[in-house]
Amino acid sequence: MGPHENPAVERRRRGRGLPRRRTDRIEDAVAVLLCALGVVAMVLAGLVGAAAHGAVSARAFEEAADRSRVLATVTDSSAGPAVTDGVGPGTRRARAIWTAPDGAPRSGVVTVPMSATTGSAVPVWTDRSGTPVPAPTSPRAGLLVGVVAAGWVALAAVLLLLAAWRLVRRWTARRNDAEWTRRWAEVEPEWSGRAPAG
Repeated sequence: MGPHENPAVERRRRGRGLPRRRTDRIEDAVAVLLCALGVVAMVLAGLVGAAAHGAVSARAFEEAADRSRVLATVTDSSAGPAVTDGVGPGTRRARAIWTAPDGAPRSGVVTVPMSATTGSAVPVWTDRSGTPVPAPTSPRAGLLVGVVAAGWVALAAVLLLLAAWRLVRRWTARRNDAEWTRRWAEVEPEWSGRAPAG
């Protein structure tokens, strides 16, 4: 820079660099937009995860308040092999007696461990009326459901944004190729010394 040259002019001269194509500016704008949408998607994923966690946690709280764990005595360990509802790994169905939360005696078919025999005391979950019900939802299930829900939303958002970016890049690449082809057709005859066709 000369002693009398304007510093602002010099800064502009140094910052020029290569000319930018219209497609480059479009890619830059789309990249900024997709990044902003990515931030919004991550916030949305967090909100969905929090809502799912809250819903499952509320259900777990309600079930824990409504269900009681009582001890039942197996009265016939061979009474329920044909009944398969509610049977999970390592369990089977058997007849048993138990006392409801209100103190009334109850009897019926309950899920027991495979090792339970007649006279065994097994834990069962009942509602307020003493009817056997599944165990209440674990509070930890709310955290798991929330994380999974947030993860799916985030993954879907990332895949959509990446797909959009690929489409934009494909479009700009086609535009750039067409522009290069057009310009080459203009300068190639002069550069090669060949007379232009037509």
